[in-house]
Amino acid sequence: MRFYCKNLDLKMELSIEKINCLVIESPGLYREVVQNLLTSIDEDNEEWIFSNNEKILKKATLLDVIDSIFCIDFDSRKIQGAIIEQAYRIAIDERHFEKTRRLVSDIEAYMYELDWELEYETKVNEIDIKNIIKMGIGGIDKKDNLMECFDDYVKISSRVLHNKVLVLFGMSGWFDTDEWKQIQRTAMYEEMYLLCIENRDVFVGENKIVIDFDGCRVI
Repeated sequence: MRFYCKNLDLKMELSIEKINCLVIESPGLYREVVQNLLTSIDEDNEEWIFSNNEKILKKATLLDVIDSIFCIDFDSRKIQGAIIEQAYRIAIDERHFEKTRRLVSDIEAYMYELDWELEYETKVNEIDIKNIIKMGIGGIDKKDNLMECFDDYVKISSRVLHNKVLVLFGMSGWFDTDEWKQIQRTAMYEEMYLLCIENRDVFVGENKIVIDFDGCRVI
């Protein structure tokens, strides 16, 4: 996996085994690059190009972007929708199909019993197993510990949203070295790339490029 940033005329090979760091020391250039990447994702333009084996990848489905540790939303519509869809596919697969069919049949029969006892005519809706799943699944159980919560989100981003690159803006200061090692191990297990875009060089021994205050590449 690699990316090309047109704004910086910069290419970087991403490593699955390390934290990938793009350090931009100039605050002005840092803000510009962050905004440029966000716009490139929204518009799917070629200001930023992510590719694998020369194949250009669609950023909207490839990247998950977090710009604040407090903006991680386990209950987002995107995550909830993906979980419901996964649960639905399990409910109708070969192992569970017969049990699901009986459940829907029993609920329909019960609804007709209720309808029969009402004093007026009603219309019994067709039972939708997805609606039953929505009622039964109340969201993801979140950890109280911030590091464990973030570590879990890496798994969710990979397994539920099927993202391949987690882009983090200015997140280095939230965790210590051992915690980042744990997060990296989780990302590597999930076959997910971590790309940290920072305005200071704090990661030691990782895969990095540093752009100094004058806009020159140092590493």
